[in-house]
Amino acid sequence: MKKIHLIILGMLVIVVASIGFAVVKSNNTNQKKSDKLTIVASTNVYGEVAKTVAGSHADVQAIITKQNVSPEDYEPTRSVANQVSQADIALANGLGYDSWLNKLARTSKKTELIRVGEDIVHKKSGDNPHLWNDPQTMIDTAKYLADTLSKKDPKHKDDYQANAQKYIDSLKPVTDLVNELKEQAPSQKVAQTEPVFGYMLEALGYHITDEDFAEAVEEGNDPSPAVLTSLQNNIKTHQIGFLVDNTQTSSSTVDNIVKLAKENQVPIVKVTETSPTDQTYVQWKLSELKQIQDIVKK
Repeated sequence: MKKIHLIILGMLVIVVASIGFAVVKSNNTNQKKSDKLTIVASTNVYGEVAKTVAGSHADVQAIITKQNVSPEDYEPTRSVANQVSQADIALANGLGYDSWLNKLARTSKKTELIRVGEDIVHKKSGDNPHLWNDPQTMIDTAKYLADTLSKKDPKHKDDYQANAQKYIDSLKPVTDLVNELKEQAPSQKVAQTEPVFGYMLEALGYHITDEDFAEAVEEGNDPSPAVLTSLQNNIKTHQIGFLVDNTQTSSSTVDNIVKLAKENQVPIVKVTETSPTDQTYVQWKLSELKQIQDIVKK
């Protein structure tokens, strides 16, 4: 009986030791995870640049990854709120475009909020919020992120800086095409159905006309008769080189303008406000810029 007791006691010691080892291992694993920086980005466009700059030294998640979800109308869930509260960095577009992320980040003592509009490119409230359509914005964001991560995690500073340069280098097909097109069509007049592509058009050297029409459509309002007539006349008399149409937004007013442009052989450049799920930033921008390239070549 005594031998049986000793055997049982020995087995219990082994079991307890195993459990203790598992607990220690689990705690070490959790500690390791907590030591890794975490970044949440409002959209997949900013998530992409954050992932490249952070590399393997941070966990990066984009909250909005589907093209049919509007960042301006998004309502965060409780799980998203918790995700933001636990993040080291929240990367927002700013300028009211994703104000829900601003609010969530500001309720957390841990989370550093970075707004591309206000903090990186120094825009002000009321400015066009579609910042990602200027390639320079993406370059500046990569550099800013690298500097921020380097301060939070100095041990991997060289990696962050190298990764930022890697991202900037990846933009070269876009920046090269922008520079090429800028030389071919300086100061030509163009129009938009919404101000989504404004920064890219400015980077290309185009002069945007009928901005009141685009702003009215973006705000969900009907353009005034005078504004509508002005755009119609510019189309009929070929005062614009092409019309940029945001295909993610439709209304009878916009549909009629697009129809009028087609009837008068005014080229139409189709763009989207949010990134296609299956495309990188470079692929997305090149698909839009090449439409302009085709127009310029004619």
